[in-house]
Amino acid sequence: MVDMREYKGTIRAAVAEERQADENWSWNIKSVTKRCAKIGWGYLDYLGSKDSFFVEVVVDEPTETTLVVGTLPNGSTVHRLVGPESWNDCKTIWEGIASAIHGMACVAHNVY
Repeated sequence: MVDMREYKGTIRAAVAEERQADENWSWNIKSVTKRCAKIGWGYLDYLGSKDSFFVEVVVDEPTETTLVVGTLPNGSTVHRLVGPESWNDCKTIWEGIASAIHGMACVAHNVY
């Protein structure tokens, strides 16, 4: 199991980039636990919603496939395959986490 607390710096940097890029609403880290990172968006706060975005790393033990999953409050997900092969989205978990956070922000701006 991957400990998300080891990736706080990456999470913090990706959320800061989204905060800077979003002219209207602020992004923030609500919590980072061993299992997942919980991210808040000012637009949801404005709507009175307590919902958050979640990022977690899943490793399939038999195949050793690493997947970063970002879940939006509406249930939509963003996936990033991590590994050295050409079909993977990212080479490292750090890249996968940052990419998933940016992907969730992009989807959020198009959906909400």
